[in-house]
Amino acid sequence: MNLLYLAMAALTVLAALGLARPWWKRAGSEALRRRDANVTAYRQRLEEIDAEVAAGLVRPEAADALRQEAGARLLDDASGQAELAQPTSPLWRGAVLLGLLLAIFSGGYYAWSGSWRTAATIAGEIEPPKPDVDTMLAQLEQRLQQNPEDVDGWAMLGRARFMLQRYAGSAEAYAKANELTQRREPELLVGEAEALGMAADRQLQGKPRQLFEQALTLNPNQAKALWYAGVAALQAGDKPRTVELWTRLRSQPMPEELSTILDQQLAELGVPAPNVAESPAGAASPATPSAVALDISLNLAPELAAKLPADGILIVYAKAAAGPPMPLAVVRQPLAGFPVQVRLDDSQAMMPNLKLSSFDHWEVTARVGKSGQAKAESGDLQGVVRVDRAAAAGPIALTIDSVVP
Repeated sequence: MNLLYLAMAALTVLAALGLARPWWKRAGSEALRRRDANVTAYRQRLEEIDAEVAAGLVRPEAADALRQEAGARLLDDASGQAELAQPTSPLWRGAVLLGLLLAIFSGGYYAWSGSWRTAATIAGEIEPPKPDVDTMLAQLEQRLQQNPEDVDGWAMLGRARFMLQRYAGSAEAYAKANELTQRREPELLVGEAEALGMAADRQLQGKPRQLFEQALTLNPNQAKALWYAGVAALQAGDKPRTVELWTRLRSQPMPEELSTILDQQLAELGVPAPNVAESPAGAASPATPSAVALDISLNLAPELAAKLPADGILIVYAKAAAGPPMPLAVVRQPLAGFPVQVRLDDSQAMMPNLKLSSFDHWEVTARVGKSGQAKAESGDLQGVVRVDRAAAAGPIALTIDSVVP
């Protein structure tokens, strides 16, 4: 295709040079020579206009205007109203013309090529360029070094590191943002506490719980703070506080899946769900979600075989695709080799009623590392797949195909 572009460029340059032929003629000092030359140019121009009309390049009405323009130029020269200008060096004119032509063609090619690539990307014919996450993070970190008072920048860095499961670094970034805001932004406090809890294998006692409670002091209806503070209270054995917080959370609008799991959690703590307590006598109670099990067939991408640790620990867990970040089921075991068959079900739940069967869509993660901790560490091998109830009826293929940066 590049040869076609070069051919098009060559034809464009030749055609333009032909149209600009009068520029290259040296003007004579004698009026007769000038007249003869312009008459010849006029006739040639008429032939060119006719050829362009025949080829469909110029509309007939536009051709008439071009012919009139050419005739006016010839008449102006014949009547002696215009004087012959001093000739400009043909080489100089040619260089300028050639440069302009190349610039026009390059701009047109770039625009056409960009449009083609955009269309091909949308159609799926070529892969879109993948952003270099590490490079973008490095640029953000460099920007923050130059402007360490940028609260939004620190919050953005905290969110980005959290999404990459770099929880300790996320907590540090959020802590800097909280320091700059004098710990008066509930969302930033929750961000720091959540990152600290994930970095501590989801243990929310100590500083994380303090931060959640502080966020609720500033905003008593902050949804994530209500949820996590309730979890922290439950971990500490303070069920009354958990009931208080989760009842307040339940009064807020939320997705159906979250309201269902929250109702189940409250029922486990002895609090009837709102839809059960307020239903008329004889009304049917909501159906209990049916049990579900995920049979995972694990494989390792061939290109990662050399990076597999000798005494690796395999951890496989599922969490709700849209819901609390707490795992719904977890399996941790020594790795003997691949392929590996793993089953996740409700018996592996980490909290009562926070189970696989409470949701219809899950995200399953498999990771191989030396520590076997839920927190991802740099160099761990990892794979992720999304599953729904329809796919749960059969084996689910999951390939470990990436390295945690």
